[in-house]
Amino acid sequence: MGEATEMNSSERRRDSFHQARRFMYTEARLLERLLFAVRFEGAPAEPVGALIRAYQNPDGGLGHALEPDLRCPESQPLFVGVGLQALRDAGLRDRDLSLRLCSFLESVSDDSGFVPLILPSALHWPRAAHWSSLWEPGINPTAEICGLLHYQGVEHPWLERATRACCDVLLHEPPREAHALLSAVRLVEHLPDRELAAALAERIADALPDASFFVASAPVTQYGLTPLHLAPAPNSPMRRFFTQEQIDAHLADLAARQQEDGGWPITWDPPPGQAPRSEWRGRMTFEAISCLAAYGWIDCGETRSQR
Repeated sequence: MGEATEMNSSERRRDSFHQARRFMYTEARLLERLLFAVRFEGAPAEPVGALIRAYQNPDGGLGHALEPDLRCPESQPLFVGVGLQALRDAGLRDRDLSLRLCSFLESVSDDSGFVPLILPSALHWPRAAHWSSLWEPGINPTAEICGLLHYQGVEHPWLERATRACCDVLLHEPPREAHALLSAVRLVEHLPDRELAAALAERIADALPDASFFVASAPVTQYGLTPLHLAPAPNSPMRRFFTQEQIDAHLADLAARQQEDGGWPITWDPPPGQAPRSEWRGRMTFEAISCLAAYGWIDCGETRSQR
């Protein structure tokens, strides 16, 4: 009975991956299909870099609805974070593109180096309802962008100034909002000063219990960020701040939310039209199977090692 149950469980996890793979190649946009192929099928990473460069505008920033909730073609700091994360997911470094991004970010930053999530141009195009106003420059998305640029290994006056500003805020007055803290985690992951990164991780962990949009316990019944967003793999710097029971409960909940078509749902309203919803579901599915695979909760057969 025990062997049969274990075999059935293994078959379910293998079938879950194959259903997700079918969904990715049927519904996801090109970016996530390429990332899926790199991570799970040994495909070359260079096409991901070529695609991200195609999103770059003459001002050096990234545009063209790279984040599916904003359909504008103009460059946005939010899009920069998405593009740099795609390069990180593919294990790619592109010095020239990254330095051009730094120049764009410097042009839209405040004196401290902080950048806003979006610029006024974003509001002139179809968008999700939650993008109805502008935000002040701050940790989100500046910390994430700085962390991902440090992964790229570039040096730039704006990056130095913005990194210093982010670290000062996180050490002395960390935000109590989960998206901002997730942005800070990206800085922790790639900050060259690892001793400082460890101190920042402690401050993030202290702020998490009171953070809005943080969902500490499974099941997840409303929109929010969970421990798996902050620690999507066992070797994540933030993993040590969550109990095994927390992680296991969220992994089980995440696996259970796979839908009949093989993809994962989204829990907010994207812009009108089918394209944004499909694009987001492709991203959510890529993230879900990547996390489940990293923790051994899905059987994806012969795959490349976790990057």
